Amino acid sequence: MWGGSTKRYPGARPLALAGSACFLAGFGWLSLAHADSGYVTSVLGPTLLIAVGIGLTFPTLMAAATADVPEGDVGIIGGLANTASQVGGSIGLAVLATAASTRAASEADGSSPVDALAAGYDLVFLMAAGLGLAIAVVSLLLPRRRRG
Repeated sequence: MWGGSTKRYPGARPLALAGSACFLAGFGWLSLAHADSGYVTSVLGPTLLIAVGIGLTFPTLMAAATADVPEGDVGIIGGLANTASQVGGSIGLAVLATAASTRAASEADGSSPVDALAAGYDLVFLMAAGLGLAIAVVSLLLPRRRRG
Protein backbone atom coordinates (compact mmCIF):
# COMPACT_ATOMS: atom_id res chain seq x y z
CA MET A 1 0.00 0.00 0.00
CA TRP A 2 2.76 2.47 0.90
CA GLY A 3 5.66 1.66 -1.35
CA GLY A 4 5.32 0.82 -5.01
CA SER A 5 1.53 0.88 -5.01
CA THR A 6 -0.46 2.78 -7.59
CA LYS A 7 -2.75 4.13 -4.87
CA ARG A 8 -2.13 7.73 -3.90
CA TYR A 9 -1.11 8.39 -0.33
CA PRO A 10 -2.72 11.66 0.78
CA GLY A 11 0.33 12.74 2.75
CA ALA A 12 0.93 13.66 6.35
CA ARG A 13 -0.60 17.12 6.19
CA PRO A 14 -4.31 16.17 6.49
CA LEU A 15 -3.67 13.81 9.41
CA ALA A 16 -1.51 16.33 11.26
CA LEU A 17 -4.07 19.08 10.68
CA ALA A 18 -6.94 16.85 11.87
CA GLY A 19 -4.94 15.91 14.98
CA SER A 20 -4.13 19.56 15.65
CA ALA A 21 -7.80 20.42 15.36
CA CYS A 22 -8.54 17.74 17.97
CA PHE A 23 -5.89 19.25 20.26
CA LEU A 24 -7.29 22.73 19.83
CA ALA A 25 -10.87 21.63 20.45
CA GLY A 26 -10.02 19.27 23.32
CA PHE A 27 -7.81 21.64 25.26
CA GLY A 28 -10.16 24.54 24.57
CA TRP A 29 -13.00 22.42 25.96
CA LEU A 30 -10.93 21.46 29.03
CA SER A 31 -10.21 25.13 29.73
CA LEU A 32 -13.94 25.66 30.22
CA ALA A 33 -14.11 23.16 33.11
CA HIS A 34 -14.36 24.42 36.66
CA ALA A 35 -14.29 22.85 40.11
CA ASP A 36 -18.00 21.91 39.98
CA SER A 37 -17.94 20.45 36.46
CA GLY A 38 -19.13 16.93 35.77
CA TYR A 39 -16.60 14.30 34.84
CA VAL A 40 -18.10 12.97 31.61
CA THR A 41 -18.88 16.29 29.96
CA SER A 42 -15.95 18.34 31.24
CA VAL A 43 -13.09 15.85 31.56
CA LEU A 44 -13.74 12.57 29.75
CA GLY A 45 -15.07 14.08 26.51
CA PRO A 46 -12.21 16.52 25.94
CA THR A 47 -9.62 13.98 27.08
CA LEU A 48 -10.84 11.47 24.48
CA LEU A 49 -10.68 14.19 21.83
CA ILE A 50 -7.10 14.99 22.85
CA ALA A 51 -6.24 11.27 22.69
CA VAL A 52 -7.49 11.15 19.10
CA GLY A 53 -5.30 14.19 18.38
CA ILE A 54 -2.27 12.44 19.85
CA GLY A 55 -2.95 9.34 17.77
CA LEU A 56 -3.32 11.34 14.57
CA THR A 57 -0.50 13.81 15.07
CA PHE A 58 2.57 12.29 16.69
CA PRO A 59 2.93 9.06 14.70
CA THR A 60 2.22 11.02 11.53
CA LEU A 61 4.90 13.60 12.28
CA MET A 62 7.39 10.85 13.17
CA ALA A 63 6.63 9.09 9.88
CA ALA A 64 6.99 12.37 7.98
CA ALA A 65 10.33 13.06 9.67
CA THR A 66 11.72 9.69 8.61
CA ALA A 67 10.09 9.38 5.17
CA ASP A 68 12.28 9.28 2.07
CA VAL A 69 15.48 9.16 4.16
CA PRO A 70 18.41 7.38 2.50
CA GLU A 71 18.84 3.85 3.84
CA GLY A 72 22.17 4.60 5.48
CA ASP A 73 20.75 7.51 7.48
CA VAL A 74 17.50 5.95 8.72
CA GLY A 75 18.85 5.15 12.20
CA ILE A 76 20.36 8.58 12.71
CA ILE A 77 17.26 10.43 11.53
CA GLY A 78 14.94 8.19 13.57
CA GLY A 79 17.09 8.71 16.66
CA LEU A 80 17.19 12.47 16.18
CA ALA A 81 13.42 12.62 15.66
CA ASN A 82 12.81 10.52 18.77
CA THR A 83 15.25 12.59 20.83
CA ALA A 84 13.62 15.82 19.67
CA SER A 85 10.22 14.43 20.63
CA GLN A 86 11.41 13.43 24.12
CA VAL A 87 13.28 16.68 24.81
CA GLY A 88 10.43 18.78 23.44
CA GLY A 89 7.93 16.97 25.65
CA SER A 90 10.13 17.45 28.70
CA ILE A 91 10.63 21.14 28.07
CA GLY A 92 6.93 21.59 27.30
CA LEU A 93 5.92 19.87 30.52
CA ALA A 94 8.33 22.03 32.53
CA VAL A 95 6.97 25.23 30.95
CA LEU A 96 3.34 24.23 31.47
CA ALA A 97 3.90 23.12 35.09
CA THR A 98 5.69 26.39 35.84
CA ALA A 99 2.89 28.42 34.27
CA ALA A 100 0.25 26.50 36.23
CA SER A 101 2.00 26.91 39.57
CA THR A 102 2.73 30.58 38.96
CA ARG A 103 -0.90 31.29 38.08
CA ALA A 104 -2.18 29.25 41.03
CA ALA A 105 0.16 31.09 43.40
CA SER A 106 -0.97 34.49 42.10
CA GLU A 107 -4.64 33.50 42.49
CA ALA A 108 -4.19 31.98 45.96
CA ASP A 109 -4.46 35.30 47.82
CA GLY A 110 -8.02 36.17 46.86
CA SER A 111 -9.65 32.78 46.31
CA SER A 112 -9.90 29.24 47.64
CA PRO A 113 -7.06 26.79 46.92
CA VAL A 114 -9.31 24.80 44.57
CA ASP A 115 -10.19 27.90 42.57
CA ALA A 116 -6.54 28.97 42.46
CA LEU A 117 -5.50 25.55 41.17
CA ALA A 118 -8.31 25.60 38.60
CA ALA A 119 -7.07 28.99 37.36
CA GLY A 120 -3.62 27.47 36.87
CA TYR A 121 -5.06 24.59 34.88
CA ASP A 122 -7.19 26.95 32.79
CA LEU A 123 -4.03 28.76 31.72
CA VAL A 124 -2.23 25.51 30.92
CA PHE A 125 -5.12 24.19 28.84
CA LEU A 126 -5.25 27.42 26.85
CA MET A 127 -1.48 27.26 26.32
CA ALA A 128 -1.81 23.64 25.14
CA ALA A 129 -4.56 24.70 22.72
CA GLY A 130 -2.13 27.32 21.42
CA LEU A 131 0.47 24.59 20.92
CA GLY A 132 -2.10 22.65 18.91
CA LEU A 133 -2.56 25.72 16.74
CA ALA A 134 1.22 26.06 16.35
CA ILE A 135 1.47 22.40 15.27
CA ALA A 136 -1.26 23.06 12.70
CA VAL A 137 0.62 26.05 11.30
CA VAL A 138 3.89 24.11 11.08
CA SER A 139 2.02 21.16 9.53
CA LEU A 140 1.15 23.38 6.60
CA LEU A 141 4.83 23.08 5.63
CA LEU A 142 4.45 19.32 5.09
CA PRO A 143 4.11 18.16 1.48
CA ARG A 144 0.58 17.64 0.22
CA ARG A 145 1.28 14.22 -1.23
CA ARG A 146 4.01 11.66 -0.88
CA ARG A 147 6.03 11.23 -3.99
CA GLY A 148 5.93 7.69 -5.26
